[in-house]
Amino acid sequence: MTNSNILNKIELEIIQQYLETVSGNVLLCSNDSEFSNSISSDNLQVLSNPDKIISDHIDNLLLTNSLEENISKENKKFDTIIIHDLFEQIKNPKSFLQHLDSVLTDNGTIICSISNFFHINKIFNLIIGNIENTFFNTSRFYDLNNFLLFLNQSNMHTTKLTRVKQEFSSKPMKLDDTLIPLQLIEMYKKIPDHNVTQYVFMIGKGKSVSSETLDFSSQFPKNYLLPKLQEFFEKFTEFEKSIIKKDKIIQGHEKSIQEQKDYIESALSEKDKIIQGHEKSIQEQKDYIESALSEKDKIIQGHENSIQEQKDYIENLEEHIHSLESQLKKFMFWRR
Repeated sequence: MTNSNILNKIELEIIQQYLETVSGNVLLCSNDSEFSNSISSDNLQVLSNPDKIISDHIDNLLLTNSLEENISKENKKFDTIIIHDLFEQIKNPKSFLQHLDSVLTDNGTIICSISNFFHINKIFNLIIGNIENTFFNTSRFYDLNNFLLFLNQSNMHTTKLTRVKQEFSSKPMKLDDTLIPLQLIEMYKKIPDHNVTQYVFMIGKGKSVSSETLDFSSQFPKNYLLPKLQEFFEKFTEFEKSIIKKDKIIQGHEKSIQEQKDYIESALSEKDKIIQGHEKSIQEQKDYIESALSEKDKIIQGHENSIQEQKDYIENLEEHIHSLESQLKKFMFWRR
């Protein structure tokens, strides 16, 4: 079995195991009819073109802006999209991924694979001049970090990563010990993923970390990424979480203070209404008392006038009586 067949078999097993755990519509982008026939799914739709290389076919659909209408009729959405031996050959993978995103359900998964340029066989074959040029001419992604950053910048993230390994053997390569000494081979074997020939990704929507953080960390080779640097990222993450927590606490206090302020303002407003009510009641009582006192003065004045009139009447009456008595006395005198 050739190396390509082995990789296809492993990738197919990963895909089939995943499809057994999910349901929904499945889209496969591939010209490999044998691979397509090996996938077991009741809702499988295949995007292919037997007359063209599949990457060229998709590039043409992207160029004519007709990819979406070719894979998603009547706004059909897919729960699983399988990209077989394709991502590295497409001229505009970012545009391709954007179109896939538009036809992928919110919780859907894209399954794809890329080759690892830094596999030990490729590196030593490159050194001795015994490697196909097609990989270097067509591949858009040379290593894992490069592809992860591409996904992150496209608002995607890896939900699962499988490393397909192929151990190094110098026999079929017939290495010249003077050109590739054993010490160099042992040194290269210390590099992480030196024996990984292919990565199989399961991809979901949304970012897992910021592109800046991912780009910064990718500048450090994994075998030289110091524990202190990892500790820095962990502390930085904790610091971010503590800031978010602090902001939530501050927002809670601000809300509580605002509620208390609103309550106090409401209470003061109510107090002002009560005071205004009391002031109005006092004014009404004051006006009533003043009116009553004024009325009382009028009554007293009226009584005083009436008493004075009666007093004047009595005095006039007494004078009249005295006048009559005086006249009576005179009359009696003359009568004698």
